[in-house]
Amino acid sequence: MAVLQDSGRIVLARAVAAQAIHLAWGRGSPAWDAAPQPEPTNATALVDEIGRRAVTQLGYVLPDENGEIELPSGARYTAVAGPTRWLYVRFTFNFSDAAGEAIRELAIFVGTQAAAGVPAGQRYLTPAEVANHGDLYALERLPKFTRNGDVRQVFDYVLPF
Repeated sequence: MAVLQDSGRIVLARAVAAQAIHLAWGRGSPAWDAAPQPEPTNATALVDEIGRRAVTQLGYVLPDENGEIELPSGARYTAVAGPTRWLYVRFTFNFSDAAGEAIRELAIFVGTQAAAGVPAGQRYLTPAEVANHGDLYALERLPKFTRNGDVRQVFDYVLPF
């Protein structure tokens, strides 16, 4: 049986890093408030997308128990020149992005394409401004929170390959 090697994983991480990466957030289903649903493994879109933000920081990391990048799981990483088989992505939303909306789901998309007429360099896209959603890499459902326009929302992820 063939085994994917670390160098092959690095090839995958570099290929993803070369594409447009967005974090989409959505309303999900209000029914999830009473009975949370596990994330499916075959989803291709959010249930009720509000918008998506382009990656604001991208780089390579290595696991490091003393690293400055900490995830909710407690795993820690250190930024390195790379490439490595771990890709660090940070998404920093503007204060006004989805202010007042109920958020229940997040998804990382690779390969999003903006619709014709969207100004070059626009970092936040509504569903109407997306021509191609791209491929859904990861999906997270979370307890509902109401988006506070006075808070700068930041999400950090490490994508393993």
